[in-house]
Amino acid sequence: MFVSDTHLPQLLPPEAYYDRAWHERELERVMRPAWWAVALVDELPRNGDFLTFDHVDGPVILRRSGGRIHGYRNVCAHRLAKLTGRARGHCDVLRCEYHGWEYADSGATQKIPDAPSFRPLEKGQLGLGTLRVETVGAIVFLTFDPAAPSVREWLGADAARIEDRFDASTRMVWRADYDLPFNWKLLVENNLESYHVGTVHAATLGASPAEQACTHELAAGRSRFEAPGDPTWWGSLERFLARSIGRPANGRYVHGHIHPSFMWVETDLGVGCQSVMPTGPTSCRVSFRTLAWQSRRPRPLADACARRMVRSSLRVWQRIIAEDVAILPQVQAGIESPRHPGPGLISRREERITHFQAWLLARFPDVTPTGEIP
Repeated sequence: MFVSDTHLPQLLPPEAYYDRAWHERELERVMRPAWWAVALVDELPRNGDFLTFDHVDGPVILRRSGGRIHGYRNVCAHRLAKLTGRARGHCDVLRCEYHGWEYADSGATQKIPDAPSFRPLEKGQLGLGTLRVETVGAIVFLTFDPAAPSVREWLGADAARIEDRFDASTRMVWRADYDLPFNWKLLVENNLESYHVGTVHAATLGASPAEQACTHELAAGRSRFEAPGDPTWWGSLERFLARSIGRPANGRYVHGHIHPSFMWVETDLGVGCQSVMPTGPTSCRVSFRTLAWQSRRPRPLADACARRMVRSSLRVWQRIIAEDVAILPQVQAGIESPRHPGPGLISRREERITHFQAWLLARFPDVTPTGEIP
C-alpha cells in the first residue's frame, strides 16, 4: 500500500532541472558531501589493478594495493596532469605518465626524476590528494568529503541488507555507463515511481502494479518499493534456480533509493545497483552494475545456470532502460519550456518523488517550495 492519502505537490521549481547556478549549489551542498558507489570489489582483483573516471569533484583513480582499495585524485602534484588517461589497467607503482613522478600508497611522493633540479623541495611537500574509500559487501564507495559520516551511517538501516545481498559470492554479469542528455534528478525520479509503467513500458512490463500489491517505505534519507516479481513461468524458473543455489526466493521485486542518487534492485536471482552523477545542469552519467547470486558452497552447474538466466533477464531490463532513456529528453524539454502550466502534481503512486524532493530542499533552506505537503 502507499503511505499518502492524497495527491502530493511538486516541490522543486523548474529551474532546479536546468539552471547553471542551481547546479553549482547542488554540487556543493548535495553531491560533494555524498557517498558514491563507484565500482565493485571484483573489478580490482589484484594488487596494482586500477580504475579511473571523472566525477563530480574531478578525476579519480582507484587502485588496489596491500589488499586494500585506495582512492586518489587523478592529478599529478608536479604539473597537474592526469597520472593516466587509461580507464583501467595494472601498474606496479603509481606513476605519472607525463614526467614519471611516483607516489606511495599514502599519496606521498616517493620518486622524482632529476630531483636535484627541484631544490629546495622539502620531503612530503607535494603529493597526491587522497580520497576516502569504504566497502559494503561487494560495492566500493567513495566520498570527496573528509568529514562525511561513514558509508554505513549514510546507508542507514539498509546497510546490513545491502551487505547481505551484495556479498562475496555474487558474480558481476553486466556493467554499463551511459552519458545522457537530461538532468540527473529526472532519471532518479523516473526510477521512484511506477505510474509511467503502463504507458512507457506497456510492451515490456504491461500495466502498473495494483496498489494492494505494492509497498512503499519512506524513511530519513531513503525510500523503498516492493512489488510482486515476474508472475510467469520465467519467474517460477528463477525461484527454482534460486533455491537450487541455496538462496531464499520470495517472488518479490525490491527497489531501494539512498539519497541523493544511489539505487539498488533485488530479485530472486540477483541484485543490481546504479549511481547517477550530474555532468552538467542538463546532463548526467549513470553507471549500472548487475550481479548474479551464487551458492556460498560452490555448485558449478547451478551457479552457471543462475548467471545465464540473469543475463537472459537483462535483455528485458536493457529494453526498459532504453524506453526510459528515449522518453526523458521530452521531459527535459518540457520542463525547460518558458511557458508551461506548472508547477505540476504528483500522485500517491509517485510519493517517493515528493519524499526525495523534500530531502533535497532541506539542503536549500533559502528556496521556497513550489507547493506544500498536506
